[in-house]
Amino acid sequence: MMHEFHTEEKDLGRVFDRKLIARLLGLLKPYLKYLIISFILLIIAALVELVFPNIMRFTIDRYITKTGYKLKAQTDMKLPEISPGTFFITQSQLSKVAPDIVHKWQKDNLLSKERYYYLYKNEIDIEAKILIDKNSNVFEQYKNLVLAPYDKLTKLNALDLLKIRKNDLNGVLRMAFIFLAIIFLGVAVNFIHLYLMQYAGQLFMHSLRMKVFKKLQDLDLAFFDHNPVGRLVTRATNDVEAINEALTSVFATLSRDILLLMGIVVILLWINIRLALITFIVVPLVVILTSYFRIRAREIYRLVRRKLARLNATLQENISGMRVIQVFANEKESQQKFDAINREYLSANLKEVTLMSFFRPLIEVVSSLGIGLVLYYGGGQVLTGHLSLGILVAFLTYVEMFFRPIRELTESYTILQSAMASSERIFQLLDEEIEIKSSPDAKELTEVKGEIEFQNVWFSYDEKEWVLKDVSFKIKPGEKVAFVGPTGAGKTSIISLISRLYEIQKGRILIDGTDIRDIKLESLRSKIGVVMQDIFLFSGDIKSNIRLNLPIEDDRVKEIAAYINADKFIDRFPNKYDEVVMERGITLSTGERQLLSFARVLAFNPKILILDEATASIDAETEQYIQDGLKKLIKGRTAIIIAHRLSTIKDVDRIYVLHKGEIKEVGTHQELLAKRGVYYHLYQLQAMQ
Repeated sequence: MMHEFHTEEKDLGRVFDRKLIARLLGLLKPYLKYLIISFILLIIAALVELVFPNIMRFTIDRYITKTGYKLKAQTDMKLPEISPGTFFITQSQLSKVAPDIVHKWQKDNLLSKERYYYLYKNEIDIEAKILIDKNSNVFEQYKNLVLAPYDKLTKLNALDLLKIRKNDLNGVLRMAFIFLAIIFLGVAVNFIHLYLMQYAGQLFMHSLRMKVFKKLQDLDLAFFDHNPVGRLVTRATNDVEAINEALTSVFATLSRDILLLMGIVVILLWINIRLALITFIVVPLVVILTSYFRIRAREIYRLVRRKLARLNATLQENISGMRVIQVFANEKESQQKFDAINREYLSANLKEVTLMSFFRPLIEVVSSLGIGLVLYYGGGQVLTGHLSLGILVAFLTYVEMFFRPIRELTESYTILQSAMASSERIFQLLDEEIEIKSSPDAKELTEVKGEIEFQNVWFSYDEKEWVLKDVSFKIKPGEKVAFVGPTGAGKTSIISLISRLYEIQKGRILIDGTDIRDIKLESLRSKIGVVMQDIFLFSGDIKSNIRLNLPIEDDRVKEIAAYINADKFIDRFPNKYDEVVMERGITLSTGERQLLSFARVLAFNPKILILDEATASIDAETEQYIQDGLKKLIKGRTAIIIAHRLSTIKDVDRIYVLHKGEIKEVGTHQELLAKRGVYYHLYQLQAMQ
């Protein structure tokens, strides 16, 4: 199977990919109840937000600028008649009349140019009545109505005016309390909505990270041979976080913005169709700008992603190789290389900054243009009495709200694109085929004798060049054999194949007469102990590195360490078995790490032991402990030793000499020396060093 992760970041897919979204929804299914409740609360929050401008409109028109006109014309509306043939019409009632009729009334002088403040007599208390009677030059009293022209009303002193307008003041106060109550309701609804959304997002991230981690554990080693570690770590961290960001912020914002836009459009058309149509004049311009932004943002975002991937890869490489860089005094050259890549990333980000710097002000200008058109036309309508001030204020507020979601929608584009790209990469990883797995009828490996047999095995890593060619051998239970040969001969490949870390192309590998493909993987690998040349220790403490999560008591761990001679250096530490082990065991010497690896293998008590250059590089201080521990470790086990130091394998039962993937010679140390073949020449070369 071809692996594509080792290539540079691929071009991103579509922002809305139905298949990806369907799969994401499938992963979100366990947390759907939280999302549904959150979505319902989101609708409530959107409705609450839409209510505010109407409260302002009602407060202004009903209490603050309480206005009406005298009308000398008959209408279908039930208007109070203040004199024969003259009626009183409030501003809210006038707003419901067709504009052409209002225009005709004004042209024919049927509608007064004077604006009147009005009071219904059943609303007036004694104190206000006294003041109204006292100021008869200001107020006009009719059967059930009291009117006052606004230009005369301003002649009253502020205290008297407040007493007369006490009901209006109380009304404003009531609306203020309602306004605050709705604000608190909105805060509560938004809090619960955001909490549930984030809660579901965190559960989702936890689940998705576990899926990615499990998949990485199940994948074949061949997959990791072709894929950088940094990029795989990114799948379980950055990519999962990008999806969560889209879920908890962008998708929530997107849903709210769509609801708001729909609600605002309906309300604008309901309040005043002409003003709404004037507002929508600038929408095509917004669409053109956002379309251009989307295309340019997509190109620049791809560039940023590529440069970031390269920057991360370089950074990881340099940190991992810091010892080499410092040993060879290569800091200056490394800095220059990193600086060049960092500048490329900076340049890509500056392009994004430039685009956003142009786009945001342009959208602000367009939205301001829309508001300006509404203000110009609506202001004229207010002055001519066609529109109330409250409606204009509410309309301007809705127009500002109308453009805000549009701005947010466009700015959310890159986050959505990142989430879709991250989803694509994660699902690509999750869909990666596991080539080496247990067959349905595979069996457990119970009592292991330790017999190993290769029958005409052919193996290649890339299916182009054979690493092993028709290799056959048989190791009896309890035998100690060694494989030697120059670098690239195929020694390490043999031990990898025994544990079925890679799949052979031809032949068979048998353990106790059973093909390893017929044995459950976990069962097979649990019976084989491996001591690698490059010993990997996990961060933690010494005892956890010995037991590796096995249910072994501390006393047993100490017993194993003492048996293998590891206690000689462990007891020197202040915290002994609780001593902290840094990443990869960097604070321990090679020999100390070697002894810990022996203890780890002994804790698993395997019947088959593989030593891959296990004694290739040890310090003199612990060499005697290692040699003694090694003898104890291989006692009673089938052992396969891969060694360059031929002096360490003189006592094995048999030596296989590999050259270019083929077994060239077989025999004991003395027998092979007597043959004066490949082994003899290797031994002579080492003896001369």
